[in-house]
Amino acid sequence: MNATRPRFGLPDLALLVTCACWGLNFVITKSATENTPEDFRLFVFNLVRFPVASLLLFITARLMGTPLRVRRNFLIAIAMVSFVGNFLYQVFYMFGQSLTSAANVGIVYGFTPLLIVLLSVLTKVERATGFVITGVLLGFAGLTMIVSGGASFSFDPGAGLMLVAGLCWATYAVFGKKILDAYPPVITTAWMLLFGGLYQLPLALRQLPDQSWSSLSGQSILFVALSAVLSLYTGYTLFYYAISRIGPARAGIYSNLTPLFTLIFAVLIRGESILPRHIAGLGIIVAGIALTKFRPERGAVSDPAESANR
Repeated sequence: MNATRPRFGLPDLALLVTCACWGLNFVITKSATENTPEDFRLFVFNLVRFPVASLLLFITARLMGTPLRVRRNFLIAIAMVSFVGNFLYQVFYMFGQSLTSAANVGIVYGFTPLLIVLLSVLTKVERATGFVITGVLLGFAGLTMIVSGGASFSFDPGAGLMLVAGLCWATYAVFGKKILDAYPPVITTAWMLLFGGLYQLPLALRQLPDQSWSSLSGQSILFVALSAVLSLYTGYTLFYYAISRIGPARAGIYSNLTPLFTLIFAVLIRGESILPRHIAGLGIIVAGIALTKFRPERGAVSDPAESANR
């Protein structure tokens, strides 16, 4: 029997919350790291939020009774994945978005689920079905409609750096799945963020002389706290939880919703507008996500990665 039916559950809800947290984070990070005495320097901002989120996760793991230590071989793997997915991603993304147009940033961001699918297949972490591939392509089309505003894509150094950033994030999603097979998301994420903060320490130290602590606004302090709790503590943990349940390819397609949440929060916080193309793009993205949720009924040939996650 080859019939299929969509399945929605806690991993999907976790990913929706994750995208909302990350969408809000783009808005508050922009507001808290502008180049004025009242704001944080970018890597000083990260130096504060990464250790705070990591500490909260270690405390959560302790309260849950989860051992904090991991075996040495997994700790090395966590350090390597964090270097690529936390540190290099941050560096390439921040420099890339400063060198290209906003439309290019959004369009290149839409390549990330495609990169996750490609890397998942190449590393044999999971097998991409036709539904997943079609859903990813629809998500990319919907995101392009939302962010481009009719502007055409032009390849430039900034777009190239954004592509590298997308590959770094795909590496974080795919290779993190192998670590999640041995350790729960809360402790994996805690160690990931701890290493991510350490890697950014040299860049933060370079910016410290330009950081005015006495002039920081209450809003900037609130935003760094929200970023630590929502984007890192909540968002990263839920993202890894979803990957552990449905795999990186299906989880990655949800990332196309992040710019939509960014737009919603930009409307609420910065007074921007929602246009008809945004609504149409959302519809296409949701259709793409729905396609990735179709899985074989009992008796049909199933995805090996899916079977392992049940």
